[in-house]
Amino acid sequence: MRNTWTIAKREFVHYFVSPIAYAVAVLFLSILGLLFVANVNNVAQQGGSPSISFVFGPLTTLLLFFAPVLTMRLLADEQNKGTLELLLTSPLQEWELVVGKWLGAWMFGLCLLATTTIYAVILYAYGNPDTGVVYAGLLGLALLIGAILAIGLFASSLTGNLITAVAIGYAFVLTIWIIGFVGQVVRVLFGGNPVIATVTDYIDFAGHFSNTFNRGIIDTTDIVYFVSVIAITLFLATRVVEARRWR
Repeated sequence: MRNTWTIAKREFVHYFVSPIAYAVAVLFLSILGLLFVANVNNVAQQGGSPSISFVFGPLTTLLLFFAPVLTMRLLADEQNKGTLELLLTSPLQEWELVVGKWLGAWMFGLCLLATTTIYAVILYAYGNPDTGVVYAGLLGLALLIGAILAIGLFASSLTGNLITAVAIGYAFVLTIWIIGFVGQVVRVLFGGNPVIATVTDYIDFAGHFSNTFNRGIIDTTDIVYFVSVIAITLFLATRVVEARRWR
């Protein structure tokens, strides 16, 4: 674990010296802030009560678009610069490298998530948001961020080109994000609850957050789902790195 933690700390620090990471963070938080203000003003004009969903809803969509950019360089850049071979010749296991890279990215993602708690503080100051929804939503977002970053890391392991890594990451994330629509279409076409619809509902990335965590419900099924996505994609990335060792 010492090697894993060393890699994680190096990657985490790198985000704070990377102009791309700062650009993503500024753009991410700026868009989220504008959407929050716009939604709160709209509800206030109608005499309603602002909700933490004004943050969690747009946040999940923004993560979808920004996560592959944050992960594109994790392994692709190592391959592009030829430093991956040097790392693999050191006393470092493949899984330590992969998990360390993911952990560093996840810690940075959690830092971004932590900054969004200011919106919850604002809601508590001027309203009465459901505390259960806030805590459950933050837990769900932490797991969701970890899963998206793991998918992006796997995409980064497949190529040495940063642009290609981003494209593959978007392809993976978008596929697993919108697959729930397949189940809806199947139900409309065939009626009832076909097996394929049940399967796509379980795979549906967005549904595991919006149907439970975003409503203040903590379901072990959804926790297991996100942890499984993280474990499977990190395992696949490890196998890819192992294959490169023996080339």
